[in-house]
Amino acid sequence: MTNAQMQAQFYLNEKKIFELFNFLIGHLLVDEPTDPIEYLYELLDKCMLFRAGLGEPPLLFTARHVESMFQSLDPGGLGSISLDQYKAGMTTLGIGCYDMNPKTCSAGRVDKQTFEDEAKKCLVSMLSEMIVKKS
Repeated sequence: MTNAQMQAQFYLNEKKIFELFNFLIGHLLVDEPTDPIEYLYELLDKCMLFRAGLGEPPLLFTARHVESMFQSLDPGGLGSISLDQYKAGMTTLGIGCYDMNPKTCSAGRVDKQTFEDEAKKCLVSMLSEMIVKKS
């Protein structure tokens, strides 16, 4: 790899460009807007408002998605899932950095509220890291 290629790779990694494009493409694929350019403009505007502390985070996975994920992991409606299911749910949501030992409602079980709170906290954190203003 040449020095120019290494510098380009460093820049793309440091600025989280790949993550940003995956985020934008994910939104496009989920929403399938008729005018993708206008849609991306509005999505990036929402990102800028969130970054400035003036708006809600435009997360790809909303509270409804996270709740559906929990329900799919808890088909019996017990209200809690195993730690392995918790980890699988976080992975499915694309969350790699989460509390590996969350508060449990009973031995080795994670309740719905804990799952949802941790997922939202991590999704917001991932978005924040991706769009943070870097000098």
